[in-house]
Parts: sequence; C-alpha cells; structure tokens
Amino acid sequence: MNSHQQYIDLYRDHRDMVCDGSLAVMNQARETAATLLAEQGLPTTRVERYKYTDAAEAFAPDFGINLMRRASSVDAYAAYKCNVPNLSTSLFFVVNDMVCPAPQSSRVLLPEGVIVDSFSRVAADHSDILEKYYNRAAATDRDFRGGHDGVTLLNTMLAQDGLLVYIPKGVQLKAPIQIVNVAAAARPTMSLRRLIIVADEGASGSVLLCDHAEGSVQCLTTQVIEAYAEADAQLNLYSIEETSAQTTRFSTLYAEQQRGSRLSYDGVTLTCGHSRNRLDIRLLGEGAKTELYGAVVADKEQRVDNNIIVEHLSPGCTSDMLYKYVLGDQSVGAFAGKVYVAPGAQQTASEQTNANLCVSPLARALSQPMLEIYADDVKCNHGSSIGKLDETALFYMRQRGIPEDEARLLLQHAFINDVLRHVEIPLLHDRLSQLVELRFRGKLGRCQGCVGCRK
Repeated sequence: MNSHQQYIDLYRDHRDMVCDGSLAVMNQARETAATLLAEQGLPTTRVERYKYTDAAEAFAPDFGINLMRRASSVDAYAAYKCNVPNLSTSLFFVVNDMVCPAPQSSRVLLPEGVIVDSFSRVAADHSDILEKYYNRAAATDRDFRGGHDGVTLLNTMLAQDGLLVYIPKGVQLKAPIQIVNVAAAARPTMSLRRLIIVADEGASGSVLLCDHAEGSVQCLTTQVIEAYAEADAQLNLYSIEETSAQTTRFSTLYAEQQRGSRLSYDGVTLTCGHSRNRLDIRLLGEGAKTELYGAVVADKEQRVDNNIIVEHLSPGCTSDMLYKYVLGDQSVGAFAGKVYVAPGAQQTASEQTNANLCVSPLARALSQPMLEIYADDVKCNHGSSIGKLDETALFYMRQRGIPEDEARLLLQHAFINDVLRHVEIPLLHDRLSQLVELRFRGKLGRCQGCVGCRK
C-alpha cells in the first residue's frame, strides 16, 4: 500500500505554498523528511512498533489539508469549553492545527517570561528557542531500533506551524497551562499538529492537553510533541482524549530529560475512534526520573494502542510505567512497552505494569511488556495481566444489597482509580474520576459544556 505517495506528491506540487506559510526552521527539515518517507513509506503491521496499528491503511483515504492556512470562522474561546471546576488554568485553543490567538484573560496567570503561543507569532523574538528545540528530539534519525517513524516524517514534511510552551529557568508555574485541541471540519480532514514544551533548568509546571472532536466528519490527526526537561526541572503532562468514533489520532511524544529532572505523564482515553499513542522517553542525565501512567476505557469498536520506549542512558535513573484498560463490546486495547538500559546505566530502577479488564467476551487485549538490559547493577521488573471482573468480589457486593450493574461499575472504577490516583492536581483528579464514572454509566457527552456538544 503506497498511501504515503499522495502526501509526498501533494508536498512536491505545492512546496512553495507549504514553505511560504511556514518558518525557516520548519522548512529546513522538510526535504529530508520527504526523502525518507519516500524510501520507507508509512508503517504497516509488519513494522514491530506498529504491529497493532496499520498506519498505511489509516492514511489511505484522501484527506484534505489546510495548506492555505485559512483560520476557522468560529471563535474557539466562545464556542468551546473544557473546564475543570474550580481549577484556574491558562487556557489556549488549537482548532485542527491552527493555534487560535489568545485573549489577555488566558495570559494573566502566566509568570513573566513564560511563552505560550504559535511558532509563527513567537518567531521574531524567540527564534533561538525554536532553532534549539524544533525537531531535535523528533529528529529523523531518532528511532534507534526501528528505523525512522513514518508518521513523524509525514508530520515534519507538511506541518506549517505549531505551539510553543516555554517555562524559563527557575520559574515555578502555580496554575496549569491548558491546551484544548478541537477537531472540527466540514469534510474529511487531516490535521498536522506540532507542539514544543520546554521546562528550562530548575523550572516546574503542569500542562494539560485535552482532545475533542466536533461533528460527525471523519478526521485524522497527527500530533508530534517534543518535551524537554532540563537539569533539575519538573514537568507534569496530562492528556485527556474525548473524541468521536470518526476520529483517528496518531499522537507521538518525544521527551528528553537531563540531570535530576522529573517528567510525569498521565494519559486518559475516555472516548475515541482509533487512538494510537507513542511515547519515546530518553533519560540523558544522571538521576532523572520518569513516571508514565495511562487509563483506557473503550467499548463498541474503539481501538486504543499505546506504544512506549523508555531509554535509560545514564546511571541512577528511575522509571515507573502503569497502564490499565477496561474493554467492552468489540473494542481492542493494545499495549507495548519497552525499557532499554544502556551499557553503563548502572543503578537503574524500573517498574512496568500493564493490566487489562475485558468486560465483554468479544473484547481483545494485546499486551507486550519488554526489557532490554545491558548493565548488571539494575532493578527492573515488568508484568502483564488480562482478565475478567472478580466474580468473588461481585458476589460479595451483591450479597450486601448492591445491584449487579452498580457493583460492576464500582469494581471497574476502582480498577481505573489505581492510575487516577497518580494525578497530582486534586481538582483534576476529582474531575477525571467523575468523567470516568459518567463514561461507565454511558452518560459522558463529547465535550462537557461546549456549545457545539451540548445534549
């Protein structure tokens, strides 16, 4: 299947338009990306890291792309909401792959020096930041095991803008930065999102990413996030997906951590069509720590694929990985996680767990935890489980007067709560717990409070 060729042809035919609507730092990477994509194509299930998701098939339809950079006529700040009750956030919107200009009210909580804006609007004053970080972690020779990632190459070839989040040296963000991504189109559309998140030396902050879909049109999203935690920085990332059955999302996070840094990532998938999340984490400095947590609730014919590599490249680093799935109807949940310990990365400590609860006989869970270790002074564990609800616990609850449906809901919620308890913002934890309960009860609307999504 040569589904990649239509996008290469599109780029070749409209190269001037693509480059004119973008920045020099992005244009410099396009040709290499196009050449590599032409050589290897988009990955199929024959590629190890895509064995559960056929990217070539997903990209085969002729999706439209907004190469002319036409802004949405909708005022995102008026039309959409994604509130966490009582939690003050600096709120920013991206509609498809267009970063919406933010009103002053979205910036009042940002300390001096913090940048949250599109590449195009910050390029004049902060080109040095873009040049330092753009396409560094996601460089075309990044994947040291499986060759180049074709989806990232396609994004690099065609993306024309992006969003920069920069927390300067020593700055401590008190309020989270919230980025709401909305897929909304009148015809089948591909969005090419690019995001750079930097916590400079000694800085700390939280970034909340919320994905929503508007309408019933087929949407394909590629999202490439490059996250950098410099020495002694702390960066907390939260990703919440509430899209639709018509949405296919390929989200890739490339992260680099320096000495003494801490990166935490909590990913929660509540509703989707086909969601593929790839995380590549590199622990480059001694004493770095990464914590990766994921919760998935899927039913109908939804598919969720999480693929993770954590590379321990320096001594004394730690990583913790916990992913839990509740799968109903004919849904499919896939997990592949690898912890790589390089030669010389002594005193590595790593835990990796994937647990799956199939509440329907037709649901499928696919699990592949892995270790690849080239050092002898390490403590690394990994485990996987696939099962049904505990019938003994269910019987015990029913004996005490709890209706069966309610007992099942409580057991499923408790199972997912093992992941949610790692959310460090109490108000966000409470909101996610409420959304998970609504999801299990079948009462979760597509974007609670949005004008376009109200029931």
